[in-house]
Amino acid sequence: MKNNSILNGLLFMTIGLLAVRCHPISSSHKKLQTDTAKKSYTMNSSIIKNQLDLQDHLEADEDGRRPIYQYSEKDILIALPLIAQGLKDNNYNLTDQDRFETKLQTIFGDILNCENQKVKLRKKFLTVFAETKNTIDEFDYTTDNIFISKEYQFITRVPLLGDFIEFTDSVHYIIDLHKKTISINKYLFNNSQSDLAYLLAEDSAFLKTLVKSFGYTREPRINSLVMNDYLDLDDNHRCTVGEIIFVKNATGALEIKQELLQWIAGNTKADDNALIQALFEYAFALYTNDNNDMYKNNPYKIFSLDEKRKIAAYICNIYEPLYYQWTPKNSRIWPAATLLDNLLVKDEGLAAYLKQHQYFQLPALKQQLE
Repeated sequence: MKNNSILNGLLFMTIGLLAVRCHPISSSHKKLQTDTAKKSYTMNSSIIKNQLDLQDHLEADEDGRRPIYQYSEKDILIALPLIAQGLKDNNYNLTDQDRFETKLQTIFGDILNCENQKVKLRKKFLTVFAETKNTIDEFDYTTDNIFISKEYQFITRVPLLGDFIEFTDSVHYIIDLHKKTISINKYLFNNSQSDLAYLLAEDSAFLKTLVKSFGYTREPRINSLVMNDYLDLDDNHRCTVGEIIFVKNATGALEIKQELLQWIAGNTKADDNALIQALFEYAFALYTNDNNDMYKNNPYKIFSLDEKRKIAAYICNIYEPLYYQWTPKNSRIWPAATLLDNLLVKDEGLAAYLKQHQYFQLPALKQQLE
């Protein structure tokens, strides 16, 4: 009898323990566990708290009064070391300075060496403008301007302290960077493919900005995001794809994004020639100012004749082989003559110019003309 009582007691204890182990943790308790796992900081807490209060007045009040605080360089300087610490807490790895600057050049090109329309050089950071800086405010937090910290080796969009700083009492705060900020830097500078996958799903808008505003075309999956957007445009506006392929950099030199040209070549079929025909229209826009209002930078006006001929050469180099490959299979959607045939009529000096410049070492173009 005594043994039975002991057994029953052990049984009840076991059931009780299992019940405790299987009982779901409440969401509030989960949040508490997450919060307590974050590191707490006190450095410059009074300065940070004061700046948080000021940034609360960046926007107009409900009664329509104008903002009483304007974001400035000071806000960036306070934010940079905090973001750097947050990245470190999330296993962001720094590299040597030369490698970091080489990566920046891969992303932004040769625009970082001197101040120009696309870059503002400051002592602690650089600002890369999404548009030319005479049309956009450096510290406008509604834009996609990029701030580069060479000291801490990361990039960020305009950082608002309230987005990643949370005070737990009067002096202690935690740094809770958004996953997007972490992933952008871990993808670009740590080559993290898992973070690229996250960005493709959660921040495709910024990835498209990398291509369209900053000229980063090294990643095929990001290029596909952008090019598919142009495919979705109507027939009258699809030709604006030329604006992100043939660009003048901040120093005024012509740059040709060959990765995007190859994307178009690889995605053109007998029954799908929308983007290659868009380039057909863009090539004509180089030589005529008719109906060019849809362009941000009118190709007829911004390029010299030499630049127009070089652009025409690169377009023809992919257009001509595609025309001869696919027209016999679906002549209904292809024009009666090739782009090169049309341009040779439009620009009588084109053939001689291309020959003089050895066809820019473009094999299909050379084969077609010779």
